[in-house]
Amino acid sequence: MLSLRNIGIAYNGIPAVHDVSVEVNDGEIVALVGGNGNGKSSTLRAIAGLNPLARGNLIFAGEDITHLPAHKRTSRGICLVPEGRRLFPKLSVEKNLMLGAFTRSDSEEIAKSQDYVFELFPILKERRDQIAGTLSGGQQQMLAIGRGLMAKPRLLMLDEPSWGIAPKLVTKILDTIQQINASGLTVLLVEQNVKRALEIANRGYVLQTGRIALSGSGQDLLGNPEVQKAYLGI
Repeated sequence: MLSLRNIGIAYNGIPAVHDVSVEVNDGEIVALVGGNGNGKSSTLRAIAGLNPLARGNLIFAGEDITHLPAHKRTSRGICLVPEGRRLFPKLSVEKNLMLGAFTRSDSEEIAKSQDYVFELFPILKERRDQIAGTLSGGQQQMLAIGRGLMAKPRLLMLDEPSWGIAPKLVTKILDTIQQINASGLTVLLVEQNVKRALEIANRGYVLQTGRIALSGSGQDLLGNPEVQKAYLGI
């Protein structure tokens, strides 16, 4: 579904991502893991069209989208749920969700998407009229994921979904990501909770200093001594 071919990203001429190549197959969960400042979020933003590439190519569903504007990538089926959630805090839960469907005009299907989000996250249905900024951190993350699903994406990219939420809700969020994937949606996940990310991922890539240091199945990476020492405290 998605192929990153030797991409490079720079900020003010300073390289941040170096010759990164990643493959995401249809129906997979693929995890990008590593410490802070290693290029994970920059890579997701580049796929979404928010960071320009210094070099390399992006291929999505057989189409070269390297120079495609961000809004057209959304209409192709690429959706990013950003780090920090980036909700509209003064709008209601329901209005935040509907803004996720701004590229769509199929009102009946939009209603079905909203029903699906409420099925995944019943608390959002209960609080559909509540102002988003008054929700807890975990509920805001659920809303951010729900808003992404309202775009009816083919590829859902999640940047640090466990950021700033209570540990018991981290499990709920990651379990829901698996549930979303089981429905057929492809997921590209950036997550600092390396153990949990690799437990749910089909495959993973470890980024260090803007380069791919390791790659393999989620279980293989969990068993890798380098990963265990650097990220799992083993």
